[in-house]
Amino acid sequence: MSGMVYLGSDDPDFGWEFRAEDFVYARLREEMDAATALHEGSARDAAVARVESLRLAVVQHSCYVTNDGYSQARCFTCDAACGFPCSTMRYFTRMWRHHPEYKPGWNTELDRDSGPSDWQQDMLRVAARGGFRNDFLAERAQGQTSPSKGDRVT
Repeated sequence: MSGMVYLGSDDPDFGWEFRAEDFVYARLREEMDAATALHEGSARDAAVARVESLRLAVVQHSCYVTNDGYSQARCFTCDAACGFPCSTMRYFTRMWRHHPEYKPGWNTELDRDSGPSDWQQDMLRVAARGGFRNDFLAERAQGQTSPSKGDRVT
């Protein structure tokens, strides 16, 4: 059986792999409550749609426990090399980094004094340009070959 036996609730480390995920879902629940409290209309619809969209993105990057009680201690869709909690979930936590329950340790690599790592800077550049295709088309892909010819990331 892959995975590890899930800790009992009396263990001080119980649920460690879910803390970032729980934080994100709690904040999204708060935002949904605020969105649905708005008066009917386009502003309410937009606010609800925003939270629903974030929830759909977040749920694709979440850890899980199998029906037989084994924690997979990894993201459902990310490679194990992404760390745990996965980088995607940790980046979602940054949306609320001024919240009192936010743990700065979730994003030490991104928020360090020396700034984001080279890889994170590359990903921020790609995001600012609207994705890998636009980054490649901008001819600033650091000497990459076309993704169709083998390169996948910078």
